[in-house]
Amino acid sequence: MGLIEDLMANNYLITPSAYYLLVDGYKKDFTLAELIKFAKARGTFVIDSTVAREFLMEKGMAPLESSISSSAEFHPHVEEQTSEDMASEAEMLVETPGTVESSAVDGEILELTTVAAVHSADEGTSISTGTSSESGGDMSEMGPLGQEEPNFSGGESYISTGTLEESPLIGDSESETEVMEASISEVADETLPVEGGLSVEEAPTGNDNGNVPSYVSSEEADNGVKPRIVYGDYGVPIAYVEEVPEEEKSYSVYSDFRISPKEGFYYRAKEIPEDYEIAFDVKDVKFTIPKAKDARGKEGEIIIKVYADYFRSRLKKMRRILRENPEIGSVIDIAKLSYVRTDDDVTIIGLVNSKRETAKGFMFEVEDNTGIIKVFINRNNEDSKKFFEIMPDAVVAFKGRYSGRGIFFADKIYLPDVPKFKREKPPLEEKVYAVLLSDVHVGSNKFCEKAFMRFLEWLNGDVNNRAEEELVSRIKYMIIAGDVVDGIGIYPGQYNELAIPDIFDQYEALANLLSNVPDHITMFIGPGNHDAARTALPQPGFYEEYARPLLKLKNAVIISNPAVVKLHGRDFLIAHGRGIEDVVSFIPNRTHHRPAEAMLDLLKLRHLAPTFGEKVPIAPDPEDTLVIESVPDLFQAGHVHVMQYKIYNGVFLINTGTWQAQTEFQKMVNIVPTPARVPIIDVETARLRAVVHFDQYCEGV
Repeated sequence: MGLIEDLMANNYLITPSAYYLLVDGYKKDFTLAELIKFAKARGTFVIDSTVAREFLMEKGMAPLESSISSSAEFHPHVEEQTSEDMASEAEMLVETPGTVESSAVDGEILELTTVAAVHSADEGTSISTGTSSESGGDMSEMGPLGQEEPNFSGGESYISTGTLEESPLIGDSESETEVMEASISEVADETLPVEGGLSVEEAPTGNDNGNVPSYVSSEEADNGVKPRIVYGDYGVPIAYVEEVPEEEKSYSVYSDFRISPKEGFYYRAKEIPEDYEIAFDVKDVKFTIPKAKDARGKEGEIIIKVYADYFRSRLKKMRRILRENPEIGSVIDIAKLSYVRTDDDVTIIGLVNSKRETAKGFMFEVEDNTGIIKVFINRNNEDSKKFFEIMPDAVVAFKGRYSGRGIFFADKIYLPDVPKFKREKPPLEEKVYAVLLSDVHVGSNKFCEKAFMRFLEWLNGDVNNRAEEELVSRIKYMIIAGDVVDGIGIYPGQYNELAIPDIFDQYEALANLLSNVPDHITMFIGPGNHDAARTALPQPGFYEEYARPLLKLKNAVIISNPAVVKLHGRDFLIAHGRGIEDVVSFIPNRTHHRPAEAMLDLLKLRHLAPTFGEKVPIAPDPEDTLVIESVPDLFQAGHVHVMQYKIYNGVFLINTGTWQAQTEFQKMVNIVPTPARVPIIDVETARLRAVVHFDQYCEGV
């Protein structure tokens, strides 16, 4: 971007005269950070010709005395203006008090600066701080349910920094001054330029008159003026800048959206005793990180040691699971195969380091704690088909004979899998239901806010028939499996697809929406890859400083990714589902369009993300907590935005879709989401009771 755009992006203004003094040296003789630091030291957010000259002299550069009238090259419609007129207007811009709008969009920044500084009295050019008609789709605040609201116009949507009301025409000097004051008063306070960091804000707080002063003293801080925090990649605060007044925001966080339960609606679930237990949560696992042996120990060596412990932990847990299979028989360590006779059938269990197809069959490289060996299975063997179901780094068992020449010839392949039969659990006294959701993506301009609001009204008793009334009256639990907000900086160009460009406000908006869930419904909320949480798996939970509004909800329970929630004695395995990405990459005929099939592959391997070093990042924890140690009654995931469900050996698998319409990225990779569909689960059977559709309220579907 140019000098104007870069300054406006950091909440600074520049007059035309200063622009022509500085533009030639920008990024050659000085940087943006140096210029802003200089202006900040002088307590101004408007860089005029005086500030520009002082800055150039400090840098040892002679200021160039360019004629402001040269701006006609860029604005042909102002040819009749004189240098004196434009200089006068520049002085008006400097003298007019105001603040800089922090949420200005790039396309609007240039328009605001150039039009505010150079305008034509003859043509009656107006000044607008709102979204121009060329900038893409308009976004407006969400009103109460049932009111008419603008549709997204397709393509990229931008955040409006003002209104689209007609501005007064520019005529005499008095009206010009009024227009300039109206324009500049739209802008907010200064912000430090941040390179390579993620800029986010806390909920803004202003002073009594709605403006934030240039500097906040300790006395003002005591009066409620709080600093805004700029965070780096790992949540570490790297700068402290001032707050933007809340009234300056051009988007809604649904603070005025309130639903009351329908009068006279009977909730049977209120009378059903609550019965839940967090059977597994990553936060409850106490890790012991290895330490360096002496002062010469390096961090890299520690990481290697941690991952070695991680895979030993996986192998140990998987061996225990596999040995429960009575068909496997005796198991021997790889290092002891040389002591076995070549005609004896034995079983080895190990991590699959690699696999490849040969002319006559399939070859694996398998490793355990004692050694590494090559395993071959003939193509004509029925079990050879399992070759395609095995992902790298998965743990499997091979039964066969050792050749004595460093190759193990397998006759049988055993996946960890789940048993074909499950012990039945005692019935419940009466029906109780759970709602399963995922991938809400609050903050995205593709978030199906009308559909979600209609869903909340439905939970509050606004139903269409007796069948829905029966469902709603018995809903006792809600589980949200990650990506509850859209996040910030998750992928390139995401900013252009955000309706709420502030991560703090995204969580506040989500909390405001969920505060309308009836109090008797307990909500279990876990993180996903779009959330403010550890990126690598497993994710212990949300970062508290971001998701604090969620923690304040009385009926919300924050869980990890993954987690096991026991509802009335039934085990619900909850995971966001990133492991599906690696399944689609490694197992033939798997696709994002059929996520339940990929979930079935993970269940057979008894691991939520078996492959290391591919699309799914794995945290350097000394214990593998992604192993599915106990067989669940229900396995829920999300992530791919497509709803699908299957039943396998008594386990109900369901991917719960999304509340986000198709994004530009999904269009590129041909993913067609199924948003705003709500599965209702009968807790007693851990099976699907119904699917309620709200997609007719979702724009873009």
